[in-house]
Amino acid sequence: AMERDRASALWKIAGGSPEGVDGRTAFKAMRAGDAAGKAVVDGYIFYLACGIANCINIFQPDILCLGGGISNEGEALLVPLRAAVKKEVFSKYSSRQTVICRAQLGNDAGILGAALLGESE
Repeated sequence: AMERDRASALWKIAGGSPEGVDGRTAFKAMRAGDAAGKAVVDGYIFYLACGIANCINIFQPDILCLGGGISNEGEALLVPLRAAVKKEVFSKYSSRQTVICRAQLGNDAGILGAALLGESE
């Protein structure tokens, strides 16, 4: 999407290189009203929703927490993601629904887990 429109905000934010596109740059461009940024975010949400729906269909967890840097996008990520997942899960009409939320520790979960593991050994 970005390479087709070199005047896009995403092209500028990513420094004119596809390698410069990541979750942060795509969401930033989308918030600026950029169509290329929105296309990248929509594609990301679609594929993430497919993976999450598969996990829910197989394991039926009560809660699924998203961590990492992308989780910092908060409701801009979670609202469309929840809607996309709901379309794909087998339990969409069930009273028991998996809660999809942002991990409270965000991007620090792995670091804190490693520190606690090291401390316990």
